[in-house]
Amino acid sequence: MDSIIRKHLTERLHLGDLQNHKELSVVPLFCTETGGPDYVTLKEALADGSLTISEVSEGGSVPELKVINSGANNVLMLDGEELAGAKQNRVLNTTILIAAGSSALIPVSCTEQGRWSYRSAHFEDSNVSMSPSLRSRKNASVSFSLNESRGYRSDQGAVWESIEELHSSHRTSSGTGAMKDAYEARREDLSAYQDAFPCLDGQSGMAVLIKGRVAGIEMVSRPLAYQQLHAKLLNSYAMDIPQAPAGQSPAAIEKVRKILERMMEAEEKRFQSVGRGEDCRYTARGLLGSGLLVDEWFVHMAFFRTNERHRSRTTEERMAPMSHRRASRAL
Repeated sequence: MDSIIRKHLTERLHLGDLQNHKELSVVPLFCTETGGPDYVTLKEALADGSLTISEVSEGGSVPELKVINSGANNVLMLDGEELAGAKQNRVLNTTILIAAGSSALIPVSCTEQGRWSYRSAHFEDSNVSMSPSLRSRKNASVSFSLNESRGYRSDQGAVWESIEELHSSHRTSSGTGAMKDAYEARREDLSAYQDAFPCLDGQSGMAVLIKGRVAGIEMVSRPLAYQQLHAKLLNSYAMDIPQAPAGQSPAAIEKVRKILERMMEAEEKRFQSVGRGEDCRYTARGLLGSGLLVDEWFVHMAFFRTNERHRSRTTEERMAPMSHRRASRAL
């Protein structure tokens, strides 16, 4: 196991106090030191116009989008962040740091199956992040694709299936099968969690427990950036509550410490990132993780429980055939 993640988790990470509200519990995470590159968030860069995201061409391509960063700052685009507009909504397949003054083709998955027509020329921040259970399933297929030297592709069919399950669990619906519509229908419920778990001074991440069971651990390297992401990430965990299995005992901070120990024992594989740095992929007992390592510093790191219901799927089933992507163009 690489010493960088161990050093980060044992020497730089500090756990706050356990907070509880209904079926959700949060342990704020703090870094005792900062490092790595400076950057702004996707939300900030889109708001000031320094970042533009569009279809790769007039006809579009479901698994890719074009990003142009004309600003003076690096831009952090987080795995699971949703982009709304253009021909259909998409989510990032991995975390990417787009260098100042650069452009790139970024890997994405469709989160709006029933639309393939222009709503706008460029994408905007949908203010939604894919829930951890969906991200875990998506990321498993992305990791498989990387291992097969096929790039950052996801199982698009599994993503659509997961979004349908999300709507079903919340008893919501969408005319275009849009993931965002489930969040919009639960806006009032989600606001209660925002009030219960405000972002604290210096906070740079959180460990989240649902029904007493650790669902995920997520952190970024800059507290100011995390402030921009906190509400979006918190909402994503709250959306998983109906589907989440219950733990055998109440939420406890010791459960988070045990998951951190397991993270330090995870198997690591590194790949060249689409933007700056290296894309690190991790597997451990019951966990799937990823991290963006830039200048020997983790800009972003996330670990989730693996989705037990889908572990038996075969390799062929985990990766959607080309027919899925062709079919989406006709919607």
